[in-house]
Amino acid sequence: MSSVGNLLAFSPELWLLAGALVVFLMARFMPGASTTTVALVTVVAAFLALATQFKQTITILDGAFLLDGFAIFIDVVVLAAAALTLLASRADILPGDGQSTAVPGFFLLVTLGAMLAASAAEMVSLFLALELLAVNLYVLSVLARRGIAPATAGMGYLVAGAASSALLLYGLALVFGLTGETQLAAAGRVLAAIGPNQPAVLLALSLLLGGLSLRMGMLPVGWWTRGFEAGIPLRVIIYVQSAGVVTAFAVFGRIAASTFAGTRIPYAAVIAGVAALAMTAGNLLALTQTSVRRLLVYSSIGQAAFALAAFTNLKGTGLSALLVFLVALALSNVCAFTAVIAYARFVHSDAIRDLAGMSRAAPGLSIALAVALVSLSGLPPAAGFFGKLFVLQAAVDGGYAWLAVVGAFNIMFTAIGYLRVLRIVFIDPPVFEVAAARLDWGIRAAVGLASAGVVFMGLLLGPLHAAATYGVGALLH
Repeated sequence: MSSVGNLLAFSPELWLLAGALVVFLMARFMPGASTTTVALVTVVAAFLALATQFKQTITILDGAFLLDGFAIFIDVVVLAAAALTLLASRADILPGDGQSTAVPGFFLLVTLGAMLAASAAEMVSLFLALELLAVNLYVLSVLARRGIAPATAGMGYLVAGAASSALLLYGLALVFGLTGETQLAAAGRVLAAIGPNQPAVLLALSLLLGGLSLRMGMLPVGWWTRGFEAGIPLRVIIYVQSAGVVTAFAVFGRIAASTFAGTRIPYAAVIAGVAALAMTAGNLLALTQTSVRRLLVYSSIGQAAFALAAFTNLKGTGLSALLVFLVALALSNVCAFTAVIAYARFVHSDAIRDLAGMSRAAPGLSIALAVALVSLSGLPPAAGFFGKLFVLQAAVDGGYAWLAVVGAFNIMFTAIGYLRVLRIVFIDPPVFEVAAARLDWGIRAAVGLASAGVVFMGLLLGPLHAAATYGVGALLH
């Protein structure tokens, strides 16, 4: 079958597109309908369509997209994060907000862009897929919340995203100028023949890394750390910190493995330096925060930089370690951000000291938060421990033992910050009396499923690691 005929391999994406159209039509003609339920059903249908394509490698549109094990692995994580976000979004309505029934449709379009980006193996298709994802996130950041502050936060997101896109586009254009190829793998073969002293190749890598840094969650920008009720809505935060971060790392992983792994430039040294600096800065800044939301935000910079350390061993176990870590990171972030923001909204404060008494008012949220923070800290037996262990091992195998030492120290910094939060949640006396929290079933379901995933991924590591190894094998060969 020709690669054009393989367009049917887009069946998961077509389900998402069809679901988005249905949601928009319902929002227009049936404004009181439950479009979130329709979106959830669509995500399930997309996953079932994807399940029929496991263990296949399909070339689509003459190599513009490649549905291989790597893309399928990322697609499963993205769809799971989308489903959890939609569950949590049921309660993401504040007094005075417009209950826009079109919001779930934009989430489906964002997920469509993420899945296309994970499969993109050509520069133009990659950039268009990332822009489809980004533009719909811009819309969500202002559509899902009313007021001046959300509009300002959304504008900040747009400006930062435009800068990210410009750097990414410049980097891709530079690669094309050096190679004359738009296919990532073909460009990699040309770059492999270029001498190690060609600064343009290193500049291209630096531009691509800089352009994707915001999407990886490694840049603390103003729109991201605004007040928990004033800025970016809960659902957008959860999505960006789970599916958005996973997609950005998947894109950089495909670019790095296909285009730069065979070059003779010191790409690993550049990545190691960025990772060490970003993870240390993020975790040290997190220790100084008095807001639990800001603590999670700055700590997420350290988490993303820790994941970046896996790229120092592209030809070895680095990418499989990255995939295991990303699954743990996505589930842990969904759990942590949902639990923290749901409770902070309940008590009208996101100060760390005001989490005292949370274990009495919301014991379920407290346990889920503890599971997520243990995983994010890299402590056993949660999934995050094994993800971080694999990344450290990959850095050592790649010849960057010093980076593994820096990573170990950062695990300690992260644990200090998170254990301080858990002490306040479970031990410190409450600052004020808090009645038992009444939470929407969607919040409870999202937090429960995410925390269960963190635990079971740690206990059942074998299948997860096997799936990651299979996905990377398809990418490297």
